[in-house]
Amino acid sequence: MNACRGGLVAASIVVLLLGGGAQGQSQNLIRNGDFEKFAGDDPAGWETTNIPKFCTVVTPSPIVHSGKQAVKLEVKDCAGTKFPGMITQKNIPIKGKSFRMQFWYQLRSVGNDVGYISMDFKNAEGSTVRMCEERLTGSKTEFTQFSAIFPAPEGATHADLKVALLATSRDGTLHEGSFVLIDDISLVVAEVEKAAP
Repeated sequence: MNACRGGLVAASIVVLLLGGGAQGQSQNLIRNGDFEKFAGDDPAGWETTNIPKFCTVVTPSPIVHSGKQAVKLEVKDCAGTKFPGMITQKNIPIKGKSFRMQFWYQLRSVGNDVGYISMDFKNAEGSTVRMCEERLTGSKTEFTQFSAIFPAPEGATHADLKVALLATSRDGTLHEGSFVLIDDISLVVAEVEKAAP
């Protein structure tokens, strides 16, 4: 279920015209969405929560949907604190009214930990004008496709994408051993057609 805050989302029928239909596919706005490029443990083009020489919670994975590697985000115990993997890509250019995000994932959920995706739409001044969030729940041992439409609000010029692991327990405790594998992230412009009255 897609949850967006900040601005109104009109009821609509989504018609995806990836690259204008017959003209080909839209350009993927995500850099290194196939996770084939890494600098050490960090995927190129992404910020991570890795702390060099102390705690590595984001790594390349040979278990893939396609290509040679995916990215693995996991929860580890680092000096007595449960520390979650997280990747963030900032300043994705927003030129369109609506966007389709797709990727493939596997999830191992310990203690009901969940995968978390957020798209933070920002204006030219850098203020958030809408945030869309999704959660990945229940363990998945095979690659499963995630797909969602994120409507961009008026005034959005760029966005930040975040993928992480979150706790769902009441005390907010993460569980060591939870992980999510992510591969082949794409974010493309989609056109939205308003429903007839």
